[in-house]
Amino acid sequence: MTLELKVDEEITLRQFSVKDTNAIFNLIDRNRDHLSQNDDLTAAKYPIIAFVYSSIVSPENPERLRMGIWAGEEFAGSINLTRFNGSNSFEVGYYLGSEYQGRGYMTRAVNKIVEYAFTEKKACQVFANVHPDNKESMAVLERAGFSKKGKTTERGQMVYSKCRLTTDC
Repeated sequence: MTLELKVDEEITLRQFSVKDTNAIFNLIDRNRDHLSQNDDLTAAKYPIIAFVYSSIVSPENPERLRMGIWAGEEFAGSINLTRFNGSNSFEVGYYLGSEYQGRGYMTRAVNKIVEYAFTEKKACQVFANVHPDNKESMAVLERAGFSKKGKTTERGQMVYSKCRLTTDC
């Protein structure tokens, strides 16, 4: 069964399925420059449609929840949630087609996936790693209630975190 999370009347998050292959590839293909900024590997990982199909059928990390961001029937982007090293912490990652930016889709999608992580996965923390030049992504996380931590990853990315209200992380 495919997991579906209704965000609001405008957008829905739906777990990737094979029937989404064309929509996912088409968005990536027309956004190659956009999805290659700030060390983003999305465009490079999916040079042909067969790679998208394979990633859905045989995902690199089967534990990662990969969801499409759907604006009605249009695939607008992707958001994923990955448990960190078997802990109660989860990492969120995402991308959005350039033509869908500026509509609040990603902030709403992040809020929904964080709510899901806290309520259904019993996460104590959700975090994201962001390239220091990706101001748009930082703004999304800040609007979604994440705080910038005073550390960076070994790849030089900024770490943002949001904790469940009942925990201190």
